[in-house]
Amino acid sequence: MSVGEKVRELRIAKMMSQTELAGTQVTRNMISCIENGTAMPSLSTVFYLAKRLGVSVGYLLAEGEDDQFYRKMEQMENVKKAFREGDWDSCRTLCHVLLGNGDDELLFILAQCTLQIAKEQFWKGKLRAACHSFDEALELAEKCLYPQPQIVAEAKEYFAYLGRLSPSLFSEVLDENGFTDYALTTSFAAYRKALEGLDESKIELAEAFLSEFPEKTFFHEHLSARCKMEKGDFEKAKLILQSLLQGNEVLNEVELYAVLCDLEIVCRETEDFRAAYRYAGEKVQLHEQLLKN
Repeated sequence: MSVGEKVRELRIAKMMSQTELAGTQVTRNMISCIENGTAMPSLSTVFYLAKRLGVSVGYLLAEGEDDQFYRKMEQMENVKKAFREGDWDSCRTLCHVLLGNGDDELLFILAQCTLQIAKEQFWKGKLRAACHSFDEALELAEKCLYPQPQIVAEAKEYFAYLGRLSPSLFSEVLDENGFTDYALTTSFAAYRKALEGLDESKIELAEAFLSEFPEKTFFHEHLSARCKMEKGDFEKAKLILQSLLQGNEVLNEVELYAVLCDLEIVCRETEDFRAAYRYAGEKVQLHEQLLKN
């Protein structure tokens, strides 16, 4: 872009009129001529306009690849601020706007943002959107020069859990048999591995993971109930699950589905068939909802 085109774009973005931009040093007519390309500003005018627009002089004067460099420099503080504050959507939008050909720094940040968005979508019950975002994060990480094994490791954990919910929730990118030596130590990874252990009747493994979670948290209470179920103590498991359902902390849709699945089982085992039927109906309805988004 020319100097005039940049001035016009920045002025409009800041919702300034030509008169407001002109201030006291130049005329509105001069601003119009600069923007239309019929006049070239002097260096002192460029300095003045850069200050008024809140950009560097280098950005206004840059051409070609330098133009992209200065665009990035102007916005990187906003990118970092959004990243630090966990504003993943804003951070991702900024990265997409700035992303040049092979910019590894932005690719790295963009991949991390997209991973966080995928996890947010997962816990909000937007499972198909989460699958898409996890795959996008994996593709971005693959393009980046800097290794990001954490993204691969986390995506594997979430896709493993998604596969428990439905075979239709899978990755089109992830190599399930691929090896990663990244040691994932997140609470979710421990929770999923404990559930996997219980599927194979490895109750000792699940109980070992229990100590990793603070009491009264969902992961701790749900695993505790599952361990009781594995031991055949369905009454105690039922009490724990009902406590989760009726507690002060509102369960997200993924947590709620897990609780409803287990409540159907424990109610059936304790011959509370009416409740089992009710929970089964709620479970099916929620499952359909989870697979829509």
